[in-house]
Amino acid sequence: MAIIQRFVQTMGARVRHHQAERRLLPPRRGGADRRIGERRLELVSSDEERRDHRDRRQAVRREQVRRQVPAARRDKVVVLVVSDREDEARKVRELLEGAAPGQFGVSAAAPPGALARLAKARVDVVLLAMSLSARRGFTTFSELRTAVPGVPFLLVSGAEDERHGLEAVRAGAQDFLVKSDLDGEFLVRALRLAIERNRLHSLLLDMVLVDDLTGLYNRRGFLTLATRDLRLARRGGETLLVAFADLDDLKRVNDTAGHAVGDRALRDAAAVLRQTFRGSDLVARIGGDEYAVLVRHAGVESAEVLAERLKRQVRDFNRRAARPYQLSISLGFASHKANALGSVAGLLDRADRALYKDKRRKHAQT
Repeated sequence: MAIIQRFVQTMGARVRHHQAERRLLPPRRGGADRRIGERRLELVSSDEERRDHRDRRQAVRREQVRRQVPAARRDKVVVLVVSDREDEARKVRELLEGAAPGQFGVSAAAPPGALARLAKARVDVVLLAMSLSARRGFTTFSELRTAVPGVPFLLVSGAEDERHGLEAVRAGAQDFLVKSDLDGEFLVRALRLAIERNRLHSLLLDMVLVDDLTGLYNRRGFLTLATRDLRLARRGGETLLVAFADLDDLKRVNDTAGHAVGDRALRDAAAVLRQTFRGSDLVARIGGDEYAVLVRHAGVESAEVLAERLKRQVRDFNRRAARPYQLSISLGFASHKANALGSVAGLLDRADRALYKDKRRKHAQT
């Protein structure tokens, strides 16, 4: 009887979990539409396809090897201290040199110049020494974190900011350190653990949140990271824009040229979308022939500008690529102020409806 009761409780919990997930996610399309473009594990016969798969595998291996080599073994650990105070980097340098001589290299940047410094040279970890009670501190963190999602962040501030520190950790920071508690050994340990946690976290995210075929985020990855971005955008009073894209006529490509060529078309569409949107935008393949993009700091004309840019990118791709198909991507947009938005899933659903208007317009023109 006890075994039966446990079984009933377990099944009930699973049902409640799936019901909650269905409430969170926008409705999926049914039947044939959802099956279009699903990945087929078929043998790729053409030389071009074999080279493409080989290049992708080599790129993945190189990235895995790079992540598996700790920064401290490659060279000095490069620490970027971001602060309004010029003496913060000096204090950090003295603490680290006293506890681990010759193992850390410390550079400094004021918040306005931090993005340029991160883009210019390698940084292993960022130490953000700013008050989180003021909006500027958290905004600086969110902007830098979005620009370099692969770099670990630690935040250093006073004890009065500890409540905001917990929020920062939820938004992607590796740790929050109280300035008065810092000594050299503690800081060395915190930095090394943050780098290792970030490496393991990145590997886990790749396995769970990334689409194998295109290298974009998958549906789970999109909703997970978009929910995090929504929290950050609310603090800054930003407007969020969601684009819903669909690869047109994939079924015809699969039927006439084979599913291997259809997979190639899906990867081509992913590459065009990457080129169309900014590196900081969240681009995902959320199922079959469907893609979604989250754009932060959207302006009034962002949707129109992006739609025109996508048209140019598709036109240029079709002109230069020797493919047995003409790439065509339909696009729908929806935007909303982040602080008045309940969930990204609702915005995604609105963009999906706008996408169908674009498809109907295309069909009417043919």
